[in-house]
Amino acid sequence: MSRDAGIALGLLLGGAGYLAMAWYVARRRHAAAAGALLAVLFSIFIWTTSYAIELTTRTVAAAQIWHEIKYIGVVSLPPSLFAFTVEYTGNGRRLSRRTLYLLAIEPIVVLGLLWNPATHDLIVKYKKSDVAATHLQHWPTPDSGPLFWPHAIYSYGLLLIALWLLVSRLVRIAQPYRRSAWVVIVASLLPTLGNIEYNAFAWFPVDTTPFLFALLAVVLVWGLFRLRLLDLVPVARGMVLEQMADAVLVLDAANRVADANPAAAALLGLRRPDLVGRDVRLLAPAVTDVVNHHRVGDTSHREVAVDPGELGRDGGEPVQLAVQLTSLCDRRGAESGRVLVLRDVTERTRTERRLRELLDAETHLAAVLQTSLRPARLPDVPGLHLAARSVPAGQGSAVSGDFYDVHQALGGDWAFVLGDVAGKGVHAAVVTSMARYTVRTLSAQGWSPRQVIEQLNQALLVDTEPERFCTVVYGRIAPADEGVRVTVALGGHPAPFVRRVDGTVEPVGAPGTALGIVSTVRVSEETVDLLPGEVLLAFTDGVTEARRDGTEFGEDRLMSTLSTAAAGLLGRTGPASAALVAEAVADRVVDAVRDFSVHRDDVAVLVMVVD
Repeated sequence: MSRDAGIALGLLLGGAGYLAMAWYVARRRHAAAAGALLAVLFSIFIWTTSYAIELTTRTVAAAQIWHEIKYIGVVSLPPSLFAFTVEYTGNGRRLSRRTLYLLAIEPIVVLGLLWNPATHDLIVKYKKSDVAATHLQHWPTPDSGPLFWPHAIYSYGLLLIALWLLVSRLVRIAQPYRRSAWVVIVASLLPTLGNIEYNAFAWFPVDTTPFLFALLAVVLVWGLFRLRLLDLVPVARGMVLEQMADAVLVLDAANRVADANPAAAALLGLRRPDLVGRDVRLLAPAVTDVVNHHRVGDTSHREVAVDPGELGRDGGEPVQLAVQLTSLCDRRGAESGRVLVLRDVTERTRTERRLRELLDAETHLAAVLQTSLRPARLPDVPGLHLAARSVPAGQGSAVSGDFYDVHQALGGDWAFVLGDVAGKGVHAAVVTSMARYTVRTLSAQGWSPRQVIEQLNQALLVDTEPERFCTVVYGRIAPADEGVRVTVALGGHPAPFVRRVDGTVEPVGAPGTALGIVSTVRVSEETVDLLPGEVLLAFTDGVTEARRDGTEFGEDRLMSTLSTAAAGLLGRTGPASAALVAEAVADRVVDAVRDFSVHRDDVAVLVMVVD
């Protein structure tokens, strides 16, 4: 095989290699700068294959055709490589269309001059002796035209800018990965140096640039996409690492510091060069236990207290460090190094402690307030058994606005009250407490249910706080010939339900006007006699207004729940049966509301069953 044929065959094989690499990159087109790298590979492919065919020609006419085709790759390669470098070092951010259009101007102008016979010689020209010959012993080699060097200078400028961007980022990565970085740097510089040698000195008879670009293509594709040389500390991530507030230390297999970011140097009180090569367990003894007990392939998390003296600080409280240790493993799973991340969480820990103290105080306050809203236990009322439930809408320490109370009134009768105050929290607790004890005071003076409601309204109107209103059901319980007699008055509250022995359910009382809004309220009284085994259920609107998919729990569903809650127990008399019925009804109503609702307010129920 002749030398020319050998060179041509080598370049053709290189061109096939470019196509294979282009196919490989195209399959990973979502990777950073993959599109620009494809443009680089196709430019080299056109340059390489056209040059291979040009080397086999022996006439100027044939050589000129392939030389002009070759120039498609020659002029498009510098802007493509420039775009690739900018996008790769910019973490995959694409160039704007305006920039791409500007980069395309010079290649289009050069190709237009080259393909126009009138201006062809301004770029390249052949010797007259070669043009006149019908067959040459060697391939025709053109000389540079007057506009070739402006084109060359522009191309070299783009290449140098691209190489500077790549090199300036690569030299910043950590020491353990410098060898991989230098492979990329050298492979990037060689094609430009080879092209300068061919155009300026021509020490070699052929242009070595395609061969050297083949080496660069292998490094870029195989190194960056397959071996992922720079993914250990990627170019873009290297900048992030330098700017991280957390201290990051790269450890070798012996737990010696191989590299550290500025935050690590600041935390440990040493210069970065002084950290490298030192055992991390001596630099920060507090992390010794984490390092010694770390398992290969795992990520360990722990918080440790560090004496300020270990970090070169003066006295004070211990420094809390969040420690994260992660293994760096090779393809066989063997641990080749570790990454240690230290975060100063002293202030966070101090803040969490303060928040816990505030939460404990708030929870205690809520418990105290909640106690003032409802009795610790319901009293023993002759002829009745009572049960009550209160379920807040959410979790936590918020104080609900629902309240209830049962107390003795003047003359030996008993009174009960159940109410719902607008709002939640301390403001609601103030109103609730005032309402509860105002009602107790009025009951002790022997006022009728209607008068109690009216006077409570006047008490709420004294304060000018917005939304200081509530709804209330108040009742007076007196003994009857058989069972008890209950007189009920409502201040804008849902009417209680009475469940008869035969299972029928009916409301008792007229709604009236909510309290704390207007000076004169509409209140009426209604009296109902309850026989042994019959039930009175008072409840807040959180029961009937509980919702699921836009549908409320409603009064009909509550009546049905009450009717069936203690079927089989009703009809019996005596304290034991009344106690069972009261507890069963209270539990059944609350459970039914919970099972039904997705959205609900606070729920409170008070159940009375006649012995």
